[in-house]
Amino acid sequence: MNKLPVLIVLLLIMALPAYTVNLEKKEIRAIRVANKPVIDGKLDDPIWKGVPIATDFIQNEPDNGSPSNFKTEVKFVYTDDALVVGVMMYDPDPKNIFNNLSKRDEMNNTDFVLLLIDPFNNGLDAFEFAVTPAGVQWDAKVVNNREDSSWDGVWRSATEINGVGWSAEFEIPYSALRFPKKDVQVWGLNVIRNVQKVREKVTWNFIDKEEDGWINQSGVLKGIENVNPPVRLSFTPYFSVYMDKSSDESKWEDNYRGGMDLKYGINESYTLDMMLIPDFGQVQSDDEVLNLSPYETKFDEKRQFFTEATELFNRGNIFYSRRIGGRPMNKWAAYDNLGDDEIVTENPIESKIINATKVSGRNANGLGIGVLNAMTKNTYATIKDTISGESRKVKTQPFTNYNMFVIDKSLKNESYISFFNTNRYVPEIDYMANVAGTEFVFKNAERSHRIIGKGIFSKRMIDGESDQNGHYHQVEVGKISGKFTWDFFHRMISDDYNPNDMGFLHRNNQINNNLNFFYSNHEPKGKVLTRFANIRFHHETRYEPKRYARFTIFYNARVKFKDHTAMGMYGNIKPIHHYDYNEPRVAGMKLRKGSSAFGGAWISSDYRKAFAIDVRGDFGKSLSNDDLKTFSLEIEPRYRFNDRFTMNYKLEWDRELNELGYASSEEIDDVTTRIYIGERNTSYLENRLSANFIFNNKSSLSLRARHYWAKAEYENFYTLKNDGRLAGSDYDENHDINFNSFNLDMVYSWRFAPGSELAVVWKNSIFDSGDQVAHRFVNNLKNTFDATQFNSLSLKVIYYIDYMSLKRNG
Repeated sequence: MNKLPVLIVLLLIMALPAYTVNLEKKEIRAIRVANKPVIDGKLDDPIWKGVPIATDFIQNEPDNGSPSNFKTEVKFVYTDDALVVGVMMYDPDPKNIFNNLSKRDEMNNTDFVLLLIDPFNNGLDAFEFAVTPAGVQWDAKVVNNREDSSWDGVWRSATEINGVGWSAEFEIPYSALRFPKKDVQVWGLNVIRNVQKVREKVTWNFIDKEEDGWINQSGVLKGIENVNPPVRLSFTPYFSVYMDKSSDESKWEDNYRGGMDLKYGINESYTLDMMLIPDFGQVQSDDEVLNLSPYETKFDEKRQFFTEATELFNRGNIFYSRRIGGRPMNKWAAYDNLGDDEIVTENPIESKIINATKVSGRNANGLGIGVLNAMTKNTYATIKDTISGESRKVKTQPFTNYNMFVIDKSLKNESYISFFNTNRYVPEIDYMANVAGTEFVFKNAERSHRIIGKGIFSKRMIDGESDQNGHYHQVEVGKISGKFTWDFFHRMISDDYNPNDMGFLHRNNQINNNLNFFYSNHEPKGKVLTRFANIRFHHETRYEPKRYARFTIFYNARVKFKDHTAMGMYGNIKPIHHYDYNEPRVAGMKLRKGSSAFGGAWISSDYRKAFAIDVRGDFGKSLSNDDLKTFSLEIEPRYRFNDRFTMNYKLEWDRELNELGYASSEEIDDVTTRIYIGERNTSYLENRLSANFIFNNKSSLSLRARHYWAKAEYENFYTLKNDGRLAGSDYDENHDINFNSFNLDMVYSWRFAPGSELAVVWKNSIFDSGDQVAHRFVNNLKNTFDATQFNSLSLKVIYYIDYMSLKRNG
């Protein structure tokens, strides 16, 4: 059976058709100048006279390939320290240029101009720098056509709206880039302009939407010669003060913290990042949910150190940075063996990070290297004797060391191959977990087809002896250019494969085969701008023992109209019964579920208008004898009061009737476990409000409030039989749940200097869970606010210090 996917891949490769595209790239030269122009956005400095002009932009949207309706001119000069770019964007109606203010790294309803610079000209890695007419900056690193806007460069820009349009000037210091140490530089380059009032996006070098990727479709910047990569050394010290209070306590507790981040360019290609005594207290609160599934909830990473410059660490998808400094491995051990008069007074939900270090980058030969190390210290819970007042400590997390290593080689045709390894080591218990593997992407010369492959091994060891060994492999082949594309995907995950010490995997023990067909058309026709459709056939079996699990047909389609309203539909069909091998929570057992159908639709209005709204609704139903039904509705209106103030509200409601799920289990004897399956009605209601007031392009005030209410009511209980079916039961324990989570985050941010920021944050949180289900929203909300509340008020100042600036000014 394992040979079949390989045979299919070989046959498909042999059948790849010939395909030709126009690979001609535009070129522009930068001119060396002794002194840079004044960065004021006016373009009236004499230096700009006689500089070559990049023009003749081409539409990316709405009519891909047609000439732009708006004239754009771009000029490039450079000094020993920086690349300077001047852009003139003509507009016949300058008074109606969209120039909404927003926070840094957010582009709302506004025009913008973006520079894409690929210093190694490899079509894989690039830096993006963008600015709006209001002067708001946005930047990102791009790897394999995936943007990472959490990366923050330190660069300067200025803009001006004038009588013929608007203009912008960029000063990109070489310290913000990584480029090869050569006498003559040849950089990939593209310039992208957005004209929001007509939703026209244009590019200097044509980006064909029917071709895969956009970095590889850049033009070329020449003329930069005899510049040396600078010493890239910067320090970002911080100081913070926290005041925390629980509603159960009478006074506030204060806490002072200080630390520093350091960046050092080891050479022109590789950078060292160090985080000394980190502080993540001002990170946005997690969106907690009621999880009745057998799978762990996955939260997004919001800590900047683990989101910035981590593109190489995404290879193989085996690194989940929330494991570092996450929940202590023995958090609940604090509640074991409590004395009659003892209570747990403190039990940290996160283990404390001592420091973290990463080295990453790519050299002129396309060799990327990434090394990451982090350490967490011993974490303790505090237990207090209520009679004597004495306290004792219980260790919930021993000292732990985390490592990841990646080698990645860029190949021709935007292809690459990677090797990677993660390691988690807990010395106190002599526990080690290793995950190692390789990943590759190969594209043909015409970039019309590709093959993706992955092979990974996992190994856990306790006291030097192997405890669990597993493996994972994946292969995908497909056509990636043109209106019609397709791919075939095969994945096998063994029953002992487990990357979750540093990665994230919901479930192992599966073999998946998927066949996808896509249709994408970006040619405007009538009232329609673009249309897209996809159908996927998914078949899954168990790896061990090899048993059928499920067969599903997924569909998805969307269309965008010339008035920029968009709508779509989606869903899936399970035409025959299927088995859930994870819900019973006992190895070897399964829960049989019937055939079903699910479908939904959505509509999104034009975001250019002051009021815009997104609406989504779906419905699912069992096609078998059971009465399972699912309903879901999401409404998200947003209103722009003016260019400074916007509000966004989201209401999401979900309801499932007669859902079958695990309730409890009991051991009958040494080999038999009785599993109780509950028939339950579940629902959740989420209200989320966010508002932003932007004072100017450097300071803002934002509010985010979220209330999540979920409940589960069990009506009947059954005993699970060996064939996956259910039998009647007299089991009657109370498993009803009423769960509430409320979070409020208010943030004032002021970027008082490049790379430097002052932030004041107020956070309020409430978590409440019980077995008495509330049926009225108002009563439930009142009970929620009567529960224990936690408040935190903090102030944090970070200051960016660049070594080269100090040296020049010294």
